[in-house]
Amino acid sequence: SVVARCRGIASKDICTNFLVMVNYMALVCKCQSIRLKTGLHLKGIYDREIKSRPLCGVSYRTFLDWHSVGSKFIAIASGGSIYALVLIAGLGLRVSIASMVGPTHLHLADMLRSPPKGSLQRQLITAFIAPTIARMRLTFPLTMASMFSQALIERYAVSRNVDCTDLSASDRFFDAIIQNAFVPLPRSLQVWRVCIAPVGDLTRVPLQSLNHEEFYGSHRPYSPPLSDAEEDEIEHIIIKTSYDPLSPQNKRFKAPRDRDANTKWTAVQRLCAASGERVTSIDDLRKKLAAMYQAGVKKSPESYLRIPMSIIPNHHLELRNKDGSLMAFVSTGLPSHIRSLLEVNLLAALEHPHLLEAHDTRLSGGPQFQAMHLSWYNRHCTKASYKLLASLITKCSQCLRSRKVGMRTNHGQVIPYISSDLQQHQRIYETLTRVYAELFEWVRTLMETYLQEEFEMLMEVASILPGNCTSPVTPFVSLVININVSTKAH
Repeated sequence: SVVARCRGIASKDICTNFLVMVNYMALVCKCQSIRLKTGLHLKGIYDREIKSRPLCGVSYRTFLDWHSVGSKFIAIASGGSIYALVLIAGLGLRVSIASMVGPTHLHLADMLRSPPKGSLQRQLITAFIAPTIARMRLTFPLTMASMFSQALIERYAVSRNVDCTDLSASDRFFDAIIQNAFVPLPRSLQVWRVCIAPVGDLTRVPLQSLNHEEFYGSHRPYSPPLSDAEEDEIEHIIIKTSYDPLSPQNKRFKAPRDRDANTKWTAVQRLCAASGERVTSIDDLRKKLAAMYQAGVKKSPESYLRIPMSIIPNHHLELRNKDGSLMAFVSTGLPSHIRSLLEVNLLAALEHPHLLEAHDTRLSGGPQFQAMHLSWYNRHCTKASYKLLASLITKCSQCLRSRKVGMRTNHGQVIPYISSDLQQHQRIYETLTRVYAELFEWVRTLMETYLQEEFEMLMEVASILPGNCTSPVTPFVSLVININVSTKAH
């Protein structure tokens, strides 16, 4: 048992050493992001971001050492990809690399990328290092999601999600890091030919998740250390419109209530929406919304505006009615490390990898579309027509009604209860609440911050569920999943 524990500790030691190097690299990237946005150098960054925070407890010398060490690991990764750091961790060479003096790490990066012809180093890299890294790419595909901020992406045209198995993408990423030196030599395709072929459709593992599992485990919410996308300034735009929700014309249900007529009306309105006027900017949206209403009512019922998400990158867009009530709230500020896993988590939770494939609905015998309402229903009163109202008044309320035989009263009918879909798909529900926990928390924080009045109204129900149950999608009590569904007007 002692040997088994030692073996486990040794593997943990390799993982920890690798992630220590990754976090030092993240510090360098973060400093470069701040430098591009503010023009500050390391001393200014330390004074503004670290020195003023006593809880950090890090001296300027230590900060400089960490930045220097992180730059050395970045140089090694630029030469042999992120997998070169895995080799260093496995061989126990992290401290040796961190202790390098002068530009030795830069020379080592050049040597890894393009060793001299006929040299022993070229033979070593070609025969051992490159094939080992090629195998690691296949057995453990990694991705560095959101390691760069928007400022770095715009300046160097680097992807926000860097596929570590793609050497060309990896090289572009690490070449963009300011090392106060010439960029590394071009990679020798002859030496690294075994690593050129794409890995394929294997699921990439984000480095952030490894970092969280190793250092924090389940006792602390997941917060990716490599991502500074969340710290980029998200602009909150509020546009007040002249739409009057209290106008009699706006309080009328415009769609026909007859089923067939509703279907035709919905189809016509879809075509109108698809051909709606495209908005080109936020200022253009303000002008078009100002001209869209007359006396608080839409001038033309068939007129629509198409708002492309490209005009609100990393923004919160809030539209308000004439009386200040909420018309719509759209956010494109979802952190990319959450966004990148939305689809794969959904397919995994529903255990259906081909769920989102395209199907022609005009063909007979096609798959049935599915909708799951994983909800708490909250119906406190009975339904009745106006004619029956008088007779219902004379009767006792349902909560006081008891059976002739027995002493029990069915109070459960008038307090919130879970839907039949939730009862039928409990395992899917539990999986979804786990894999999307960070997404739901992001939505909750967003609403509590920007939509306080609406948040408090929703919480009135979410906070008093029977048995002190807590909704995982607070402040909402329902999680609805529509797969390949286009709804009618309702």
